[in-house]
Amino acid sequence: RGIAVQRGAARQTPGATMATHSSAEPINGSMFPIKMEASHDISFDRDKSLMRTQLQAGFGEEAREGSTVTVRFSVYSPGDPDELTVFDSDSTHRDGIRFIVGQTLHAEALDRAVVGTAPGSVVEVICVDDAQAQDGVLHIQPPKLSEAAKEKIRKMQMNEFAKREPSIIEEQNIKFKQEVREWQPPVSLTRWRVRLDSATEGVIPVLLKWPQDRLAWATTQKEFAQTLLQAGQVARACRRYKKSMLDLEIPTDWTPEELLIQRNRLRLALHLNICHCALKIEHFDEAIWHASRALLMDKSNVKALFRRGSAQLLKPNNPNGLEEAIADLSRASQLDPSNKEIGRMLIKVPLRVTSARSAAHDCSFTFQLGHLQ
Repeated sequence: RGIAVQRGAARQTPGATMATHSSAEPINGSMFPIKMEASHDISFDRDKSLMRTQLQAGFGEEAREGSTVTVRFSVYSPGDPDELTVFDSDSTHRDGIRFIVGQTLHAEALDRAVVGTAPGSVVEVICVDDAQAQDGVLHIQPPKLSEAAKEKIRKMQMNEFAKREPSIIEEQNIKFKQEVREWQPPVSLTRWRVRLDSATEGVIPVLLKWPQDRLAWATTQKEFAQTLLQAGQVARACRRYKKSMLDLEIPTDWTPEELLIQRNRLRLALHLNICHCALKIEHFDEAIWHASRALLMDKSNVKALFRRGSAQLLKPNNPNGLEEAIADLSRASQLDPSNKEIGRMLIKVPLRVTSARSAAHDCSFTFQLGHLQ
């Protein structure tokens, strides 16, 4: 019983010369504003940094995680006054671009564009995340928006904000006002017009029946997340580690016991890896949560203690977390006294304590620093 990833014959659709884009509608007209409340068939994250709309339906085997696909696509960005063509695969790869969904270093915007679509489908993805639009393989670098473009987006977004009705819950109104104050136009804005030409059978994780298959699939996701991390794509790696975790948590009969042990080892590693990535991108609450989950599984795990302590220490405006940071870092140092990384973090503790006392001079904080001397 092997893992259900089949590299079968690709399903090819007729009309392979069909263009991936249309010039009927200028990009400047279609991309401004970014209507966060507009209807899209899928949004890939809460911030709607990737929003996809299907323009043409295909038929046949849908592309899934693990599918080998062939696509042709064009990338556009707002220009002044006309749109800019950032990339057109027909001019460089006339036979299309081939990759494995969920296991590619191509742009995340391209990778996510085809998930759940059948050959012959044409989709449009609006990407407002600079990192997710970069493709190191094809050397696609989204151009930065001009100040005029940013101002246009700002005005239109503020108009969208103005249309929102107040909530009867005051807390939500406060959060909304904060969102308006903190909103900033994106660094870049790209539109990806993608046609899926072919796709092999992929994986639907919820349908994996055997624990060996689920373990192998989650391990594959983890290994590719490591590849992304080594390539410097930290936020994307974090998302892929989370995908591995989600697939691993699907209810499964983990017998015999050896498979359960392997599952728990992988789960521990994933919590540690997500924590590591969250620290790098300064998502401190997330780092603390995953480190805490790891410590529930292994209370003496040095990496978990160090990373949770570091997150508590580095989190801004977190005086109440300093005592916990000291406890975690001190315990990690006791378990691994030769670890220089832990030592460097401990050096920052007195400065953080002094800063907290200065910022909250009217409060009384007691910090046990004797064991750090």
